[in-house]
Amino acid sequence: MDHEPSRALRALAVTVVRRAGFVLAAWVALAGVLNLAVPQLEEVVARDSTPFVPLDSPSSEALRLMDEEFGDGGSQSYLVVVGQRAGGLERQDRRWLRTLVPVLDEQPEVSFVQDVRDRQLRRALTSEDGEAVYLQVGIPGYTGAPSAIQQVEAVRHTAVETAPEGLTVLVTGPTATIADMAVEAESSILVITVVTVGLIFVLLMLIYRRLSVALVILGSVGLSLACARGVTAWLGLEGVFDVSTFTGSFLTAIVLGAGVDYAIFLVSRYHEQRHLGVEPRAAATYAASRVSAVIIGSALTVVLANAAMLLADLGVYTTTGPAIAVSVLVTLGVAVTLLPALLGMLGTRGLVEPRPRRSTGRGWSRMASLAVHRPGRAATAALLPLLLLACFFPFYEPSFDERRVQPEDTESNRGYELLAEHYPVNEVLPDYVLVRSDRDLRNARDLAVLEQAARSAGRVPGVVSVRAVTRPLGEPIDQARVSYQAGVVGDELASARDELGAGQSDAQRLASGAQDLDAGAAQLDSGAAQLAAGADQAVAGAARLVDSVAALEEGVEALAAGAGEASAGSDELVAGARALAAGLDTAADQTQTAVEGLGMALDALESSVPCSLDPVCRQARDGVRQVYEGERDELLPGLRQAAAAADRIASGSTDLRAGLRDLTAGLDQASDGADRLAAGQRTFADRLGELEDGTDELAASTGTLSDGTGQVASGTGELVGSVDELEDGLTTAARFLRNRAEVADTPAMGGFYLPPAQLRHERLAAASSLFLSQDGRTARFAVLGDTDAFGPEAATRSAEVHDAVERGLSGTRLEDTEVMSAGIAAVNADLTRAEDRDFTMIAIVAMVTVFVILLVLLRSVVAAAVLLATVVLSYASAVGLGVLVWQIGLDEPLEWSVPSLAFILLVAVGADYNLLLAKRMHEEAPDGAREGIARAAVATGGVITAAGIIFAASMFALMAASVTTLVQVGFVIGVGLLIDTFVVRTLLVPSIASVLGRRLWWPQQVAR
Repeated sequence: MDHEPSRALRALAVTVVRRAGFVLAAWVALAGVLNLAVPQLEEVVARDSTPFVPLDSPSSEALRLMDEEFGDGGSQSYLVVVGQRAGGLERQDRRWLRTLVPVLDEQPEVSFVQDVRDRQLRRALTSEDGEAVYLQVGIPGYTGAPSAIQQVEAVRHTAVETAPEGLTVLVTGPTATIADMAVEAESSILVITVVTVGLIFVLLMLIYRRLSVALVILGSVGLSLACARGVTAWLGLEGVFDVSTFTGSFLTAIVLGAGVDYAIFLVSRYHEQRHLGVEPRAAATYAASRVSAVIIGSALTVVLANAAMLLADLGVYTTTGPAIAVSVLVTLGVAVTLLPALLGMLGTRGLVEPRPRRSTGRGWSRMASLAVHRPGRAATAALLPLLLLACFFPFYEPSFDERRVQPEDTESNRGYELLAEHYPVNEVLPDYVLVRSDRDLRNARDLAVLEQAARSAGRVPGVVSVRAVTRPLGEPIDQARVSYQAGVVGDELASARDELGAGQSDAQRLASGAQDLDAGAAQLDSGAAQLAAGADQAVAGAARLVDSVAALEEGVEALAAGAGEASAGSDELVAGARALAAGLDTAADQTQTAVEGLGMALDALESSVPCSLDPVCRQARDGVRQVYEGERDELLPGLRQAAAAADRIASGSTDLRAGLRDLTAGLDQASDGADRLAAGQRTFADRLGELEDGTDELAASTGTLSDGTGQVASGTGELVGSVDELEDGLTTAARFLRNRAEVADTPAMGGFYLPPAQLRHERLAAASSLFLSQDGRTARFAVLGDTDAFGPEAATRSAEVHDAVERGLSGTRLEDTEVMSAGIAAVNADLTRAEDRDFTMIAIVAMVTVFVILLVLLRSVVAAAVLLATVVLSYASAVGLGVLVWQIGLDEPLEWSVPSLAFILLVAVGADYNLLLAKRMHEEAPDGAREGIARAAVATGGVITAAGIIFAASMFALMAASVTTLVQVGFVIGVGLLIDTFVVRTLLVPSIASVLGRRLWWPQQVAR
């Protein structure tokens, strides 16, 4: 049974066949305009700036914050320039490195250059063996964007051109890795195109055995490719969707494969009509009207499934899916218009005639007979290998290592190899953890919390080193650890204890000197008392002398009479003055002894370390010094002066006595002498009064001194006794602090104290700028792991480190701060999450889209569901085979984007083949008759097989690329198409249709 096509499709077929010349001219003109007026696709791709990772991903936001706080705010990606010289870097190499900074900084392709002109930073970036050095360079392009590729090449050119001879210079880093991968993929487009066209031409010649037919098909497909590239470039230029380096590779393979498939569908139906004797134009019209519906449905499954990628987040999908959808639409337009026109126009000239029929249908007849008459066996034979291969699907482990998908000799890979030879693992690929606060973190408490978070991150399995402001070289600053400080204090206390023990003999001498001082003070007190008594006697004698002189003044007459009394008074005065002089000398001698004793005690006190530590002893020492200086500078000179005066008085008194004896010889002279004597004696009496007051005060002071020295002697005795106790205490304190240092110096207990002022120290200034932002509100940790930074273990560890830092901040004053992760491991972790989300979304949208298209075209829920289930099973078996071959057999894990890209194409293209078979079954057996199913299988067997082989060949051509991603995509999709062609379409679908019978077309009501 052959259902009539829709009027619209028949009208379209009639029109294009009648207007064949116009249709051909229109498509050629369109291709010319698109390729002349619109820049080539590669040029448009070069202008694109689509990032490899979404800008709203956590790692991208962290990188943006890190650039704002630690860079210049204009860098979106970073490169690593590494220089190496075997045998050690030379002076010219270091000079090149310093001069490279301003040279790169002036280039528009560079936004940031690490200033390695700082000696300490340059030393930190130089390898321990002195043979290599590196620096970071920021560029404004996003990683993976074509614009970034040009910037990477510009940096490479500058670095190499300015390098001295003999210095190996390479530019590497994740951004350079993606750039190298894109360059390799772009360079593979020409190879892929040539291989694809060659394979298709060979297969077409094997199928049709006519050069003209092969050239017609290739010509129409080539025109489709030219128009598809032009339309894609124009839409990309206008910003309708983004394009990337991978766009050209996938677009070429898909257009060639799909275009040839659609051409085979049309040519096969055209040849059927020609074998029936239908004239060329009518045959072309009939074929177009009958097959166009299948081609449109087939193309729409591919278009809508790929358009679903526009909803994805990852650039590899958003830049390939929409471009493929547009390209397939263009290919569809060429297939339903230009190809029927060419068949009708060239068929009249005998250029596209079919080969004579041969009995090639026997094989398809046997397969069809097996499928419809032994459906159980056929289904088992098909399902068993499919299910076995699908069992390997769960073992799929995606690889995010973009280094492995490109040749080993790319510059970025050689750069990694060079760094691995001279630096610790992941030296230039650390994980970064940012802690963003709303206040300045440059204080002792917050620095201690940051150190606590760093220790928490360091305890994550697989973490080798954590570098931060508190540990710039990966280990906490020794001087800032409380354990270190406790140990130092303990050592100082132990040293003080030893010094105290050594000074104990000084303390004994101090005690002895204090006792001598006390004895001397007692003697001084006794002498002062005697001096006071002598002064009293001198005052009394002076008073009598004054009275005698007064009597002398009463009259010369009485003087003569009392000459004997005056002589006796003068003798008494002489005796008193002599006694006074003797007492003053004695007091001076005793005072001298006391002063010497005080001097010895003061010397002992001032040289004693314990007395310097004891505030009470220091006060007593100051008092002793005041007494000593007073006696030495005031009391002792005064006593000596008084004794000399008394001696002079005694001598003066002798002269007076001689004068009195000569009184009778000259009364006039005696009168004058009496006047002078009266004045002198009055002055002497006044001085003796002052002497009496002074000696009384001296007696009181020496009494006080005696009491004080007694207290000093007692105190120093107690001090000597307490020295032993202090020594024991210092020993105990030293032992405790040292033990505490040992306990504290562990990963679980280590304390930390770093005064903020130390951050300005020369040794910490560079570390502070690397790990603390200028405003002090953002801190970053550089975490080095022990596994490949591109591997899945690193991605998992990145999330664990992030959680560990949050735990380290929990319960502290930084608990509410924002924690962010950056670095290649964090990027891969985001890729994992985004890929899971995108794959789920793409798979759901693609399956719903394919199901709806099948439902509309077949008008059967059961048929649509069965066909969709078979292509999903075909996809699972293809990926399982990929896991078996690549991951298990070749120890090369599948690249993370392979399953998603394979799903879109295998489900969409697989649905095409099943749709073609199902439509023919609906025509031949609408009632589910097995004979009609067999006829449909035989009729489409050769067509679908040829289409499947050619499409698979176009996908296998991707394996000629130098990028493993394209190789794996080509392999998985290619084997999936072959599985779908030879297993699913040949055995599984016919056997299921035979079992279901009329129920396959439910809810349609068809007659038997």
